[in-house]
Amino acid sequence: MKSLQTIQKTFRVFQILTKIALVFSIVGASLCAVGVLCSIVRYSGGQVFSLFGEPIPFFTGREDMNRVMAVLLSDLVYLTTDAILLTFAGRYFKTEQTEGTPFTENGANLIMRLGIRCIYMPIVSVVIASVIVACLGAEQGGDVSNLPSVVTGIVLILASLIFRYGAELEQRSHAPASDGDEKGHNTTRKTFLI
Repeated sequence: MKSLQTIQKTFRVFQILTKIALVFSIVGASLCAVGVLCSIVRYSGGQVFSLFGEPIPFFTGREDMNRVMAVLLSDLVYLTTDAILLTFAGRYFKTEQTEGTPFTENGANLIMRLGIRCIYMPIVSVVIASVIVACLGAEQGGDVSNLPSVVTGIVLILASLIFRYGAELEQRSHAPASDGDEKGHNTTRKTFLI
């Protein structure tokens, strides 16, 4: 039982870290959305910020503004995807804390779905961000590799299989022994045909 308590404490720490990361993702996505709105106002000839009645210029030309809009919109898509994934991860940790063990069928299903989402959602977000960058005529900046998210998804799927197996073992250990089975092992008769 000591290892189960260690697992529960570790999952509790991960639950707290997930909540903190979720808050940062939501704040970052909100700031990107505000930045996009400010860029649109500036692009249409409006004034966003002023100091002592004088406008503060942020953009020098149209190309600069397109690049900034592409970066802000791309980051908005990435941070929104992260917030969605962190919400599902938080739901798993909450379920695990409620059930008291990771070795349940429900928990295994939740982590399997999270693993699948970790594989396809970042790929979709990169495609959307690439379309945004192409539409604005800006250059793609930074690395857009999805290898870490694919690996994370695969690890979560493998963990779900292990947790499902643990849930089956736990169910077997709590199942009552049958009449012809004194120690919980199935006794089978072998029939040989001659």
